[in-house]
Amino acid sequence: MGIHSKLLEIQTALKAPKRQYNSFGNFYYRSCEDILEAVKPLCKSNNCLLVISDEVVNVGNRNYVKATITLTDLDTAEVITSTALAREDETKKGMDGSQITGASSSYARKYALNGLFAIDDTKDSDATNSGSKQPPSPPKEYKCVDCSKPFESFVDKNGKTWSSAQVYHMSESKNIDKKARCSACMKKAGTEIVK
Repeated sequence: MGIHSKLLEIQTALKAPKRQYNSFGNFYYRSCEDILEAVKPLCKSNNCLLVISDEVVNVGNRNYVKATITLTDLDTAEVITSTALAREDETKKGMDGSQITGASSSYARKYALNGLFAIDDTKDSDATNSGSKQPPSPPKEYKCVDCSKPFESFVDKNGKTWSSAQVYHMSESKNIDKKARCSACMKKAGTEIVK
């Protein structure tokens, strides 16, 4: 079996569920680490070596991190590569230069892995791409854990609309015990707010 057949085996068997949850945007996503965790055993069982490398390239006046994924068939020494670029922000609030480069590297690596292993991030559904570790589903109705009053969406003073899911997850993240409570129940319970 050559490298193309082995890559087909890996692509067919690969299950990299979206286990990361963005509570602000209310969506699931998969990280580079999630893909690597799922693909390493498949590479081993197919006697393939996966190597990831980065380089910084300058395009115009902007720096990009170019990630290269190399899959080598250890039986035949055949090689397949995939690359992806991610532009470094010049500045990013709360991050120093090395963190900006690291974030760009992770992003480029994830999309190079997506290209090699035929992972479609835009159309991949959590329901159809399940693995042994399925992420917890957010509650269908977002209710206070104490009084069961539903969280409702609202528009803030800046005109931004906050969905009931966003309000629920914000409340959950601010309470020390990580339980979503409405403001009345927070006052009643004397729950401290994490600042």
